[in-house]
Amino acid sequence: MRDSRIHSVRFHYGDRQTAEMEKENYIMKPLILLTGGTGAAANGTPTWALNQNYAENIRRAGGIPILAVNNDCAEEYADLADGLLLSGGKDVEPKLYGQEKMFDFVITDPQRDDLEYKIIKAFVDRRKPIWGICRGIQILNVYFGGTLTQDIPTQLGGDHSKGVCHQVTLKKDSILGNLYGESMEVNSYHHQALDKLGEGLQAIAWGESNGHTFTEAVQHETLPIWSVQWHPERMTGPVTNPKECADSLPMFEYFVKQCAK
Repeated sequence: MRDSRIHSVRFHYGDRQTAEMEKENYIMKPLILLTGGTGAAANGTPTWALNQNYAENIRRAGGIPILAVNNDCAEEYADLADGLLLSGGKDVEPKLYGQEKMFDFVITDPQRDDLEYKIIKAFVDRRKPIWGICRGIQILNVYFGGTLTQDIPTQLGGDHSKGVCHQVTLKKDSILGNLYGESMEVNSYHHQALDKLGEGLQAIAWGESNGHTFTEAVQHETLPIWSVQWHPERMTGPVTNPKECADSLPMFEYFVKQCAK
């Protein structure tokens, strides 16, 4: 929490004091930086975009969401914000984890990879909280030296990319285990999965596909970093998908409280 968040405010008008307001130990809501994907407007102008449900759930949980829109402001973003949410999106460039692209349908976003690598480093350097969602868990794993399975249906069998609701097993005394117990029902919109885990990351949730068990969530051993493979932003609020999934609002509340420390 920045020192400027705790302050005393006085209002004056001209030579006469017309109003005075004291707010001792006033604490602003945590400011959460969110990442989005690149695109283009109808006229070809480059854009950054993000589904509104990420920001809306950060707001519901008590945070103030802002969007990262420039690749050269990582240090300033990390100084300004209290936490970082890495959202879902296109695939991570395989070269970043030492592989060539195996399939034509692996669609990447190089500008976003560059932005998120810079921002992750800046937040790690400051030991500020990071939460990854879907692509977010994958870019974090790659950043810490891990690898990915490029396509679950082709390499493992089974399909996790069409919003199916399925159960994941949770590690006891982990962030998710403390929130939800031994297991929870989650959605699934991903065609890739974590393979080798990055340095310092430990698995805290596991799912299955065609008899294969793979990691569905991680948290860092020493840093305030955790991440999930599913889409919690679609599992709470007025529209949930699928309806059978656990309510994910406790995850957003945990992250915002983590950023307020």
